[in-house]
Order: sequence, then C-alpha cells, then structure tokens
Amino acid sequence: MGDTVTVQPRETDEALHNPWMGWGLWAGPVSGQGRRCTVEESTVGFGDDAPLFDWICLDWMWADLEPEEGKYYWDDLDRVMSYWVERGKQINLRVWATDDTGWAGTSGAAEVCPDWVWQAGAAYHEYNDEGGRKIKEPDYAHPSYKNVYLPRLRSFLEALAERYDKPGNPFNLVGCMGYGQWGEWHTLWSNYVWLSKEAKHEILAGIVEMYADIFRHSQLSVSYGPDTFHFGSLRYEKRSDGVMLMTMDDPEDFKHRQGLDVALAKGFALARHGFIDGLHYVDSVIMEQEWKRAPMYAEGNWSYGDMKRDGTHGTLEENIAVMLAWHSNYAHFYVGFEPYHTLMETDEDRAIFERYLKKGGLGYRLVLKEASFPEVVRPGGLLVLRQTWENQNVGRLYRRHLLKLHLFDSDGTERFSGSAGTFDPTGWVKGERYDVLSVFKLPGDLKPGGYEARIALVDAESETARIRLAIAGGDAELRYRIGTIRVEKT
Repeated sequence: MGDTVTVQPRETDEALHNPWMGWGLWAGPVSGQGRRCTVEESTVGFGDDAPLFDWICLDWMWADLEPEEGKYYWDDLDRVMSYWVERGKQINLRVWATDDTGWAGTSGAAEVCPDWVWQAGAAYHEYNDEGGRKIKEPDYAHPSYKNVYLPRLRSFLEALAERYDKPGNPFNLVGCMGYGQWGEWHTLWSNYVWLSKEAKHEILAGIVEMYADIFRHSQLSVSYGPDTFHFGSLRYEKRSDGVMLMTMDDPEDFKHRQGLDVALAKGFALARHGFIDGLHYVDSVIMEQEWKRAPMYAEGNWSYGDMKRDGTHGTLEENIAVMLAWHSNYAHFYVGFEPYHTLMETDEDRAIFERYLKKGGLGYRLVLKEASFPEVVRPGGLLVLRQTWENQNVGRLYRRHLLKLHLFDSDGTERFSGSAGTFDPTGWVKGERYDVLSVFKLPGDLKPGGYEARIALVDAESETARIRLAIAGGDAELRYRIGTIRVEKT
C-alpha cells in the first residue's frame, strides 16, 4: 500500500540512568565505618537525592531484624528502604547472617547472627577477625548447622520474603548469605576446614537452593571470590601480611565446591568483591564464561574514602577500568553518607562517575540505530517494524523487556499500543548489531489518518516503560518518536 520509511534516530551522549545497572551508594547500620550508622545518616544524611546513583547497597544484620526468635523489628529497614525508593532508587539488600561484617571490626554491628541461635544449640567455634575481636562462626560441618542454624535462618528469610519479596519489589539484587565472612561466601579469616569437596558442595548448594526456594520475585546474587579450603593437594591461605597464597585452581571444580554450579543454574547474579587488588585467575575465567548469562556485580574492597586517603590501591579510573573489563552491570565503592559529601565536592571524581554512565561505560546503553516500517497500513492489518539495535556498554539489560509501539493521532491522543512478544534484548552485548523484526496487529476500528509512532522498552512483567535509550525524541514516559504512519482503508 505504499513505500517503506527508513529512519535513523539521532544518537545522544548524555549519561543514562536506568534500572538494573549503575552506581550504588552504601547505607544501613554498618555503613558508618567505625560506628553504628543511624537511620537519619542513611537517608537525609546524604544531603540530596544522589542523582548520580541508581541503587543503594543496604547491609543489615539478622540480629537487628530478629532480636528474639520469632519477633521481628522492621521499622528502621522500612524507613531507609522507603526513603530511597521514593527517590527512584533500587535496593541491593544484603542481610548478614553468619559472623563477620569486615572493616577490621569497626563496622558498627554489635552482632550478626543472633545470640539466641547459639543458645538454641547451634555449634560454633571462635576465631580472631581482622580487627582482633573474638568472633563466633557456625560450625558448618556439625549436625547442628542443618538441624538448628538453617531451620532458624529459613524461618527468618521466609518472614523477610513474606514482607518484601513481591512482584514489583524495589530490589535489583538480594544477597545470598548463610556462609562465610564479609558477606563474600568465603572464610578467609577463620580458615574453616572442610573434610571434602562434596561436603562443602552439599552445604553451600543447600543454602543456594534455600534462597532460591524462598525468594521467588527477586534477582538473587552470590559472591564468587576465592575461599579457603584444606583437602587433597590444594591449600589457599592468607599470610600474616595479608598476601593470599594459592595454587592454580580449576574453575569447574571451584564452581562445584562453592555451590556456584547450582546458583548459576538457578539464574543467580555473580558478585565479585575485591577490585582492584583482589582478583585471581579462577574468578577471571568464571567471569568470561558466565557474564553473558549471569548479571555481574563489582564491589570495591576499599571504600571511596579509604581509596582517596590511602593512594596505594589504584586510582578511581583504574579501579573502574577493571570493573568495566569484568562486564559489570553494577559497581560501588562503599560510598556511605560521609564519603558521599566528599565525592560530590570533588568535581573531577564526580565527573568520572558521570562519564562511565555514558557510551562505553557501566551496564547497558541501548541505541536504536535504524528502523523501517510501511508508510501506509490498513485498519485491522499488520504493521511490520524492522529495527537495528546496538548495546554500547560493557554489561547487559539482563531483565526481559518488550518493544511496545504507540500510535498517536493529530490531537496527541493515543489510539493504539501493543507489545512485540518476540522482542528480547537480554543477550545483546557490546560490539554487535542486532537486527530485529517485530509485528503488531492493528485494531480494525483504527480510524484513517496520520499517526505519530513512538516506541518504548517495557518490563515484560509490568509493561512499565523504565528504560532510557541513547536516542533523541523521548517523552516524559520514555516513549521515543520514530516517525509518522498513515492509516488508510483499501
């Protein structure tokens, strides 16, 4: 019924703020680095709405949320979450559940695992943490870990999920805890001794399966950094000067004994802690194997404030370069409320954070390079939209989104909208172009006339448009103009 129209939208260069990617702030009781942080410091203490940051790393203690068995205290967590969600932030919730929160014993956490768990008969042993404190660690191989500790952790997690794990929840990630120190799925300070690979796999895979069973509406994540182990001919250990000694490890064996094989099969994101000076061979191999199917999360092992003061762990840009090389969707440097003020007052560093939300930076950056569609269509007929897309950044839009077409009449009234169910950008990676064909069935009562065509990427579950594209022509509801189409009857 007419010619084909081909358009090439104008590409833009602004920093894009999108869900499922970006820079994270740090909040919660342990974010004071040296003392317990208040709710006010975790919210209004930042001084503004943190426009450069799109999510909040929210660390909380099991002991704080369930001070007595079966009695929960959610008020402070609710207040901090609500504050940031109202400001458009997603939440990375990590409820610490075992022993040590790190930061040389100055995290501000009185305890992690509630004392009543030990009093109920959960076996433990003590070790000296980085700050020299005596810390109780669960005895993972003891029968009481399965019979006493895990049932109580499960009950707590079920209460947590019942309250927060709902469709449309604000979480970008929920951390899988229940093993190890620092929330990192390792026992580097306690050097916990496992009797066999299979014993370790059974326990860690069981924790993974428990989280996957409980949290049905949230993207779970698990750390994949190095761990200590003692069996066979392999031994990893930390020297007194902090240097890690290890033999060459096999990535598949590592994934198995860490329970990562199960986590990956269940779609967990992979969280890597320890940029820039904590990376190892085995995790680099796992990253290269998995980044195209598992969301990647990069966490600095030094806070922004420490990194600026110390000066021996690389520059900000060098740290970010490694995070980008690891195809990270998410990154953060433990920017709590105090270092946040320093960062915002440092023009050079603020510009660096903004720069890496532009082309070539963190997460995903989707560009519609070209679109072709018929100049004239019929009411009740098909509208075939051909597109060429590009992802210009190092990560992926790993959560499924659909392409939605909107047609507006000359009065600006929307007369049609429909989604293309075959559209799936989750596999799009940097350096490739993707040709997509989408078909839309038009209603039979669509009146003849000229229509403005706009497109949007909408969440596959909610059909809500939240993705900003790197092209011009977007409106307040993230619908992007691609041209005009005439509707004519035959």
